[in-house]
Amino acid sequence: MLNPKAQSPMDLTIEDVLNSRIICYPFKMLDCCLYSEASAALILAPEEKVKELGIEKPIWITGVGAANTDCFIGNREDMGRLYSNINAAKVAYKMAGLDYNKIKQQVDLAELHDAFSGQEVISYEELGFVPFGEGGPWIENSFEKPGEGPWINGEVPCCPSGGLIGCGHAVGATGIMSTGEAALQLREDAGKHQVTIEKGRAIAHSIGGPGAAYAAIIVMTNEEGLKQP
Repeated sequence: MLNPKAQSPMDLTIEDVLNSRIICYPFKMLDCCLYSEASAALILAPEEKVKELGIEKPIWITGVGAANTDCFIGNREDMGRLYSNINAAKVAYKMAGLDYNKIKQQVDLAELHDAFSGQEVISYEELGFVPFGEGGPWIENSFEKPGEGPWINGEVPCCPSGGLIGCGHAVGATGIMSTGEAALQLREDAGKHQVTIEKGRAIAHSIGGPGAAYAAIIVMTNEEGLKQP
């Protein structure tokens, strides 16, 4: 609702979502993103070029992780997990000097690949914000505990841009959109959907392929975040 670039800025209730038509059980129409036509771009440069050009408020990539799992879901050992998410997160966090088991205390926000509502909840768990099985309760319990959960003013705001469900899913451009949105947040240039930046770190996450077999995660840092241990 606060993002001027959002394709579907709808003011929804839980009942609106539950009462929308079934698409593929258990997902309803309003659990799903809309495919979109769009573009997104990032400007990447080495540290010396950034300093040479005098770029204001640069954002630094400190960790990158990517992983695959079996494209055929029937071959996977654990049908309830996307190990590509878990493995990509651990690689990216290690490169960035972060602790998978304490990641909730180390980042300001995450832009997650929420093509379907359930995927975002699963990602809370697999990216280390909460233990396995606690993604739903993390939301439910936060209704009675302001400042907790994944809300825009919560412990780790997730998809403050509106994510894919709010912004639309332009497939090839989507991961760049999420990365760009996280960078805008760290620059404190996100406008009305700006979250509080204290730690100076953000996560951008994207998945794809058959059965969401592929995952990529980027950890980004602003100048203040570079000073953090």
